[in-house]
Amino acid sequence: MNRKIAALLVVACTLAFELPVYAGLVATQHTTGHIRIVNGANAGLSITPTFLEFGNVTWGTTVTDQITVLNTGDCVEHVNATASQGTLNTINTYIPQLFPQHSIVVNATYNTATLNPGDYTFGLDWTATCN
Repeated sequence: MNRKIAALLVVACTLAFELPVYAGLVATQHTTGHIRIVNGANAGLSITPTFLEFGNVTWGTTVTDQITVLNTGDCVEHVNATASQGTLNTINTYIPQLFPQHSIVVNATYNTATLNPGDYTFGLDWTATCN
C-alpha cells in the first residue's frame, strides 16, 4: 500500500511542477494622477420668450406673463435682471443660484395704474455670472 501512495505522490508532484508558470509574463506599473474639479467658467443664458408682448390691456389692471430663464453655461450662475422704462424707476430681480441646464420661471408683472393710457416700450436686461 505504501508503494501505491508513494507512486501517487510522485505523480501529483510531477503534475504540480509541470504546470507552466506565467508570473514572468505579467508586468505591473503604478501611476498617479490629479484632477481639479471646478465650477465651470462659461456663463450662458437663454431667455424665452425673446419678446414680451402684453397686448392691449385696460388701464388700471395688473397683467402677468411668464419668462423662462435657462442656464446654458457650464457653471452655477447668479442671474440679475433689470427692467427699465424711460424715466420710471428701474426694477431689479435676482436669481441667486441657477445650475447648468436648469431653468426657472419668472413672473413679469405690469401694473398699468402707474401710467397714463398709451403705448409703452420697456427693456429687460439679463446678466449671468459664474458663482
